[in-house]
Amino acid sequence: MADTNDVPRFNALRNSIYHTARREYYDTQNRLLNFVVIILGAGVAGKASKLFHIEELWLEFGVLIFATAQLTFDFGSKARTHEFLQRKYYDMLADIELEPTANPAKWNSKLHTIAGEEPMPMRALDALAYNAALDATTSDPEIKRENRLRVPFCHRLLRHFIARDGYEYRLESEPISPWQRFLSCFKS
Repeated sequence: MADTNDVPRFNALRNSIYHTARREYYDTQNRLLNFVVIILGAGVAGKASKLFHIEELWLEFGVLIFATAQLTFDFGSKARTHEFLQRKYYDMLADIELEPTANPAKWNSKLHTIAGEEPMPMRALDALAYNAALDATTSDPEIKRENRLRVPFCHRLLRHFIARDGYEYRLESEPISPWQRFLSCFKS
């Protein structure tokens, strides 16, 4: 990553990977809530509730909760936002490939323009996208070892839920004590 001509390409790839993950997450949430609302709202659920001795009131309450969550959080719209941003970054990557000599200032400017349209980033997911982009652009294990970011396990689990604005992701190559590793889960 020392070559400045590849930095915009790398960042566009990282952002493409990030938005792909966010789109997939929101699409999954959207489909899951749609599924639950339809299943709980179906007449067959009422018959099944009698079979399992569940009061129909609980099914009605479940439909109310999940349908309200579906309308309130609007995961489908969020998925489309990330799909739009993902497409913009992939279009940018394609345009970079067409230039015989890439102008880093031009493409960094384009990156900043697209970034202005993004919602708040989930930094743990962004660090994971950085590692994935690094894996996709280099096969040298030494470069990977020196440049991969350490993402604590608890950050991986909550990568779609907590932004972690104040957390600084360090390189995996930097030594860390077990105590620091443990405390990293509690830092934002």
